[in-house]
Amino acid sequence: MPRKSRNTALTEWMHIIIRGINRENLFYDKEDYERFISTMKRYRRETNYELAAGCCMSNHVHLLINPRNNTPGKLLQKILVSYSAYYNKKYDRVGHVFQDRFRSESINDYRTLVIVARYIYRNPEKAGICKAKEYPYTYLPLDGPLSEFFASQQQFTDFLETDNADRCLEYDSKSSYKDDEAIKIIINVSGENNPQNIQGYEIKARDRILHKLKLEGLTVRQISRLTGLNRNIIQRA
Repeated sequence: MPRKSRNTALTEWMHIIIRGINRENLFYDKEDYERFISTMKRYRRETNYELAAGCCMSNHVHLLINPRNNTPGKLLQKILVSYSAYYNKKYDRVGHVFQDRFRSESINDYRTLVIVARYIYRNPEKAGICKAKEYPYTYLPLDGPLSEFFASQQQFTDFLETDNADRCLEYDSKSSYKDDEAIKIIINVSGENNPQNIQGYEIKARDRILHKLKLEGLTVRQISRLTGLNRNIIQRA
């Protein structure tokens, strides 16, 4: 666990969730993820905000951020407007890309700060995509601003990898889609009119479909309910 405690309240730090409009995907390929990350880095140099942790999921982004002298809304507006211009041009669309209002929570103490960081780090694993350490679009440097709360990088790593029941501000406690919408996605991804037929697929083909469904925003619970597959199978896919 962290080695230090602070008397100073950490109210400058915020956990922020940015969502795609109408729960639509923000990222479809590697180029999209890397463009958003590079945009974050560019405005970090320009505004000097501090980022302790971040994770880009397909239709939302988690950030653990200290805006410093910037108004959070204005800072995010710069980043999101820039990425939206890229996104709309690439996908030949117009209009909003992000939900109008981001969700946020203030961090009041160091313990909450590191727990939120761990929550963000383990978000891909919780979503059933892959092990947290294998996810390529998470930012959480072991020598970053959170390292001062740990005696060593190994202690920090052990803390991040510890199984836990952390609950923080969430993107959505429910599925991104209603069941009828989810069924259409399953049919589109698998080519099967009956989602239950996926049970009979060869393991590698089945797991490829399950992985794509999770990237589309379907929850493990919902996929299990609609396909009849065991949650552990879906979690590992």
